[in-house]
Amino acid sequence: MSDYRFEHGEEPLLLTLSTPESEALIDLARSTLAVVDAPFPVAGDEAVRSRLFPRAYLDPTEDAAEFAFQATVHTDMAQVRAIAITNFIGEIESGKHSRRGVEVSLDVDAAGRWIGVINDLRLVLGTRIGVSDSEDDPGPSEIVGAGHGERPFYTWMTYLQEELISRLMI
Repeated sequence: MSDYRFEHGEEPLLLTLSTPESEALIDLARSTLAVVDAPFPVAGDEAVRSRLFPRAYLDPTEDAAEFAFQATVHTDMAQVRAIAITNFIGEIESGKHSRRGVEVSLDVDAAGRWIGVINDLRLVLGTRIGVSDSEDDPGPSEIVGAGHGERPFYTWMTYLQEELISRLMI
């Protein structure tokens, strides 16, 4: 895991991401946005769509009710997610760039939104790489970036999300 720092005074929360971390987050956010923006119903990347938009009716005999529910709420749920992901990308891209990486300033609302977006990104990546609920978390053992693999990136996002949560609870 590369260095990142949180500074928390009164406000805002300053988060420094390395360049590979920020680029990897933006790439995953853009691919997640493509799934979120796809109209309902649509085929393709069904496992990811099922994780982001789980069934309301688990009984397969309730498929008609499930379709009606999704047709009613899917657009609104997707729009809320799309706005959050778009803001997330914009906040990283507009952060202060330096040799250390990208410094992003987050107020409490933005930090809360980041927690939700990172959760969605983890759902997407975890589904794509086959992370199961029963796996033990090995801890962040590698630097995020090109050539280091998706599983360490998934683990790093978990720790980033936990750190944001803990900082908001201070």
